[in-house]
Amino acid sequence: MANEIKAAFSLFQKKSLTVFGDSISKGLYLEKGQIRRIGRSAVSVLAEKYGVTADNFSSYGQTLKKCWEKGHFERFIGETERGSVLAIALGGNDCDYRWDEVAKNPLGAQRPNTPLPEFESILRKVIALLRENGRVPVLFSLPPIDSQRYFRNVICARADGERVMEFFRGDVTNIARHQEAYNTAILKAALETDCACIDFRTELLLMPDYLDCLADDGIHPNERGHAEIARIIGNVVDRYAGALSGQGAI
Repeated sequence: MANEIKAAFSLFQKKSLTVFGDSISKGLYLEKGQIRRIGRSAVSVLAEKYGVTADNFSSYGQTLKKCWEKGHFERFIGETERGSVLAIALGGNDCDYRWDEVAKNPLGAQRPNTPLPEFESILRKVIALLRENGRVPVLFSLPPIDSQRYFRNVICARADGERVMEFFRGDVTNIARHQEAYNTAILKAALETDCACIDFRTELLLMPDYLDCLADDGIHPNERGHAEIARIIGNVVDRYAGALSGQGAI
């Protein structure tokens, strides 16, 4: 709870923040192989609710590794003042594979876009770099995914599904478990470095009809999903505001 309150304070004590994320925080999703845009993403809903200007530099396919290697974090430091907040919503593409390559050699050694140890290392370097330069990092959990839908509607459209299933050893739930490991790495890094973090994933997992919040691709939240994410994060912020004013309990 302390980390959630710290994150909420960091995000909304100022009137502007920057977001580094992927297609989810950008409000994009796949439908029948085409990239579509959500009318109101969680970022836009929250920015409007709290009167915050959000510079959203999220992009389709973005990874933490790419942001690090391309110097995006250094650029953020160079273009902002001390105390500026950077919301980091990355990891979903880092844990993904090149499925066409997997299908060619399903029983061979395969590497995700960013292997987990490398992902963890980069994330901690990013936190340290931002803090050393007086910037405030805020981490976000990854939304849950639907392995079956992602396999059927995305992987099988890009590669030979039967061959990829050999890579999964017949168990498609490997997809969700693999992504969960990256989410755990985010929460672990936040805990061990005392970095601000908002975990909206847990509440989504407890929703009995969460799958109705996902687009057909099984990984991107739909309109309802974005509304639920905004609601959960907003509740954290409001809870903090209530505690601060003496109207609620921490």
